[in-house]
Formats: sequence, structure tokens, C-alpha cells
Amino acid sequence: MNRILTPEQINQVHEYSLELLEKVGCSVKCEEALDILGHAGCDVREPTRVKIPRKLVAEAIEKAPKRIEVFNRLGNLAMTFEKDSCYYGTGSDCPNTIDLYSGVRRASTKEDIGRLAKFCDALPNIDFVMSFGIAQDVSTGSDFVHGYEAMLLNTTKPAIVTGHGRKDMLAMIEMAAAARGSMDEITSKPCLVLYTEPVSPLIHTEMGVGKGLVCCEYNIPFIYIASPMMGASGPATLEGTLVQAVAESLSGLVIFQNKKPGAKFIFGGDCTILDMSDLIFSYGCPELNIHNMALADMAHFYKLPFFCIAGSTDSKTLDAQAGMEYAFSIYNATLNGCNIIHDCGYLESGLTSSFESVLFADEIISMVKRFLNLLSFNENRVPIAIMDRVGPGGNFLKEKHTKENYKDNWVPRYLDRKSFERWSQDGSKDIKQALNIKAKQIFESHQTHPIADDILKQISGIVNKHHPDVI
Repeated sequence: MNRILTPEQINQVHEYSLELLEKVGCSVKCEEALDILGHAGCDVREPTRVKIPRKLVAEAIEKAPKRIEVFNRLGNLAMTFEKDSCYYGTGSDCPNTIDLYSGVRRASTKEDIGRLAKFCDALPNIDFVMSFGIAQDVSTGSDFVHGYEAMLLNTTKPAIVTGHGRKDMLAMIEMAAAARGSMDEITSKPCLVLYTEPVSPLIHTEMGVGKGLVCCEYNIPFIYIASPMMGASGPATLEGTLVQAVAESLSGLVIFQNKKPGAKFIFGGDCTILDMSDLIFSYGCPELNIHNMALADMAHFYKLPFFCIAGSTDSKTLDAQAGMEYAFSIYNATLNGCNIIHDCGYLESGLTSSFESVLFADEIISMVKRFLNLLSFNENRVPIAIMDRVGPGGNFLKEKHTKENYKDNWVPRYLDRKSFERWSQDGSKDIKQALNIKAKQIFESHQTHPIADDILKQISGIVNKHHPDVI
């Protein structure tokens, strides 16, 4: 696997992060978290400057699990987050989507979340789903719970969820338990993972921490990562923002491991630049990928499961820019052993989703996996006897060895290798057109594993009675 930080630099980042927590401290706006930190030995008299001793960080790292299992809706093991295992999925909260049939960019709805989840259910290289949209057609404050219902009903794959607070998280855990048959099934074999975060720089909110504390109680895995923007909510330097992101995630780790030792905490960061020309959180810039690499080094150093961004673009459409940014980031994240690689298929800096974009990402993931196949030198892989029989100037087309081994080569499903003449005869379609045709075929033909009617009613009842957290 690829590494960007030297052992000396890893230690430097760690030491700077500890110094930041000990000298600068963090703001803690969650009363339960303040109480936890106070009992652990922190001085919490000034909640806006809670200082965390390095001893508590070391103890929290030691308590945290180094391996986390996640299951699907059917109770089967789907993902194991451990050293250098990589899993890929979509992102969340896109306010817009590109309609599969009209091609029009419009506001996303609950139905769109379900349709995209069903589509991802069919894709071989998408391991988990996030909402990939916002349910903007439901009551205010209930959008995340409705979004999870749409995912739960349309895919058996694990879902990564978020919410407005504790009540949202409790409702989603109850929904997952209904789908699986009991709460014990979910606490022993969780099929959902929470995504939550501090607010950069160095603020732990009730909304962000509260959801994670609920997960501690129910044994649900959760991601707690920082999303600083260089020059805005983080320093303008790569190094400074990296240290801040590590400190923000580690300070959360201290809270959660003191709530429940062994809580299923996932480390990471979504660090990038604030593009000063248009004030966007850039998903395609090289700085994001450099941060991914450095954060991966830190995750491996701590032996913690790791969550990162890849497969995203700042482009508004599937074009050469999107292809370049998707491919570079997915390859980079995979080389660095990122366990959870999310946001695959994002367009427009995370503002827009589409069927074609996630299908394109699925193809790129397939190619990247082929890059990483290890070579094996033996008599079959280096057939000297056959090479001798064919001899100089011969060819291998008719050899049985060719028939038996050629299938090992990667074959594109959607990328084009036709001759110009064949391509012209087939309509001269570009990659975007080809993906649209295939996406329609997949969506229209795929059938998701059904949920029994009585369980559907139970899940619907949980959603309907849900009273959202105040937002």
C-alpha cells in the first residue's frame, strides 16, 4: 500500500495533535460529553476550552476496536473494516439529482433516494449506500429518517446514515431492528453505520456527539470525522489542517471510549480547500487526495478503521474532468487502504447525484481492483514450454493456454474499445450516453430482496410516529 508520511512525520503529526488538544483545547457543547470528559480527568470549567491530556488520548486509542464488522439487511457479513480492506459506496445529502429519463437537474426527493438505492443494490462494486439525496418533499426535520426508510426498503446492502440528533438515530436503529427481527440482531450484527462529525475548528456539538453516544449504547458502528476547509475552518496549509483534523477526530474518540470502552469508532477526515474563487468545498482538488493519504497513514498508525472521500468531482456533468477526478481519487484511496471510501458518484462538488455517475464510478472501481491483483510467477503464468513450441515469429491465438487464461484479463462493461467504424455504426455514443442506456436497463430489470408486508407496516409506523429533534 502507498504511504505519504515518513515514520518521523507520523510521529510529528501525532505530537502536534496532542499539543493542540492539551494547549488549545476544544469547545464541547454537549452536556453529556462534558460530564464524560470531566469524570475522565479533563478540566471542563471552561466548556469552550476543554483541554484533553495526552494520557486520555493514548488510553482511548488502546480501548478502540481495531476491527469492525458490518452486516447487510439479511444478517450476512458484508464488510470487515481492518487493515487495507477497502469498501466503496455513495455519499449523502445531495440537494439535487439528474433525472435518469429526462436528464434534467432538479431537487431530490424521498423517491429519488429509494430509486438510487435500488440501483446501487444491483452494482457489483458498490458495497454500501448513503442517501445520495435529501428527501425535500417530507416534513422539516424528518428528512433523514425518511431517507433511511427509502434505503432500507430498496437495498439489502449496509447503509451509512446521518440524522439531526439522538431521536433520529434511535428511530433508525428501531427501523433496522424491525427489518432484522429484533433489537438483539441489530446490536450483535449491525446493518447500519452512523456518519457524524464535529464542527471545525474544534467544536463538539450536541447534534454531532449525541448521535454517536446513542450508537455507543446500541453497539452501532459510527464515523466521527472532521471536515475542515483549508483557509476557512482550517489553517491554509496542508500540514496545519491535517493536524487539526486528527485532533478533532481523536478528541471525539476520547469522549466515546470513555462513554463505552470498545465503542465502534471509525477515524478519518474530509479535508480539502475552500476554493476562494467560488467558495466551494472542492472534491476534485489534489489537496483532498493528499489529505486522504496522510490521514490513512495516521489511521494505520493508530490501527483504527478509516473513512475517506473518493470518486467525486467538481464537474457539473460526466465529462473528462469527472473521469480524471473520479479515477485519481479512487485509485489513491484504494492504494492507501482506506476502509470506507464514500461519495463515489458525486457531481458538482457534492451537490448533485445521478445514476450514470455512480455507474461510472462502479466501472472505475472495477478497473482499480484489477490494478491491485498481485502477480504470480509459475509454470502456468510463464509458460516456457508453450513459448518454445510457438517459437519466434509464431502466435498464441490457437493455444489452449490462451483460451484458459485470457479470461483473467479485465473486460470493460461500459468503456468503449470498438473500432471507429463499429462505434460509428452503433450510433457514435459517448460514455455519458452509453452509461445512460445501461443505467436504464439495470434500474428497470433489477429486483430488490423484498421485505414482508407486516415488517413494512412496522417500519412505516416508526417513521410516522417519529418526532424529530429540534433543528
